[in-house]
Amino acid sequence: MRVIIAGAGPAGMVVARTLVDRGHDVVVLEKRSVAGGKVSAWQDEDGDWIESGLHVFFGAYHNLLGFLERYGLGNTFNWKPAEMIFASERHGLAGIRFTPWLPTPLNGLAGVAKFTPLSLGDKLRMGLGLIRPIFGDQRYVDQQDDESYASWHLRHGMGQRSLDEVMHTLALALNFQRADKISAKLALTAMLHFAHEKNAPKMALVQGSPDTNIWRPLIKQIEDRGGMVELGRKVTGIAYDQASNQVTGFELDDGSMIRGDVYVSAMPVHNLRKIVPESLRSLDYFANLRHLKGSPVITLQLFFDRQIAGVDNLLFSAGTHLSVYADMAMVAPEYHNGGKSIMQFVVAPAEELIKLPDDELVRFVMSEFVRLHPVAREAKLLKHTIVRIPNSVYQARPGVDKYRPDQASPVSNLFLAGDYTRQHFLASIEGATISGLQCVERITTAFANGTLTPTYEVMASG
Repeated sequence: MRVIIAGAGPAGMVVARTLVDRGHDVVVLEKRSVAGGKVSAWQDEDGDWIESGLHVFFGAYHNLLGFLERYGLGNTFNWKPAEMIFASERHGLAGIRFTPWLPTPLNGLAGVAKFTPLSLGDKLRMGLGLIRPIFGDQRYVDQQDDESYASWHLRHGMGQRSLDEVMHTLALALNFQRADKISAKLALTAMLHFAHEKNAPKMALVQGSPDTNIWRPLIKQIEDRGGMVELGRKVTGIAYDQASNQVTGFELDDGSMIRGDVYVSAMPVHNLRKIVPESLRSLDYFANLRHLKGSPVITLQLFFDRQIAGVDNLLFSAGTHLSVYADMAMVAPEYHNGGKSIMQFVVAPAEELIKLPDDELVRFVMSEFVRLHPVAREAKLLKHTIVRIPNSVYQARPGVDKYRPDQASPVSNLFLAGDYTRQHFLASIEGATISGLQCVERITTAFANGTLTPTYEVMASG
């Protein structure tokens, strides 16, 4: 079959690499000049890498890790200890370290017990409150979607302090929204994996640029097997034939049309909404996409003349807009910079901050950063880079989960992939990977059932 895929983010690339390996004729169309979507990177005029976000990978990402291992990219990551280090003006640096020699979930509870910003009472209340999800299952977690995590947390007696010191920060790292804005299902899903899987809390960053370590190698593999990845090719419309209930082509921004047997939208949901044909908008499947709105987020890099934080790991920040940050010159070996820091921040919540001019935004971030790391006052800021993303991962607000679509649409040859589609994990690169693999299986099942009839010659596999 000839498969046309719109979007070269993680989901689209998983679909493409898997299908080309199964002998299908694959064409990937990406509007930007780089692949990777929310996990993309590119170089500035100085040759420094700019990343679309601070890309954090966990041991719980089994599907992603398996996919990369399968295609010879298993050494992509630089793994860190299973420890979440929180920075605050009042407490300095304090960590929740998962004790490696204890079984789950005691390894995590022991880390919470040693977390100094919480009092003994806070720790006991938090431990007791988390018993149900820790010893529960995904079915219970799914039932909590209509309530915010903050409400769930307080209703289970864990108190405001642990919400402020830990859970608001984790919610921002997960979905760029505070705990009173996200569904309890989102946070509890993460806790469930951390509690049940020994290696789930392990964290890693890419050895260097995701572009050179992940996306370019995958593009080469796809093209070596006869597929095509066309950058700078924007899909602007979906040609749909109502009589046959089939897509007949993807319309491109140059006025051309590309045709195939199967069409996959691996675009962000807000971009897909713009191009759904009017004749399909009344269907609940497509109408429900309006409930899935992206979270605004900013990635800001500050290049200093010296080392600042001095931590070879991720840092989470309680009580600031610097939800998670790291010194890329320490955590990513390919970015080592002669002892000079490249501090990369995920700035969230960003609904208002995203509107600020560059200079005001830099001043704001610096003011919060020096509160956490006073030594930064003595350093010279050499340069900065800013990436504004008005629509990042979909906002996992209470009650929204039921609107996430399956990968198989009501249109016989149109499929969706993306972390916003229905899959059991979070909106993340792991969720995108799962969605891509599920999309492939939906296509394979439809082909086996005779729903899809290829009209293009299938490539020989080998």
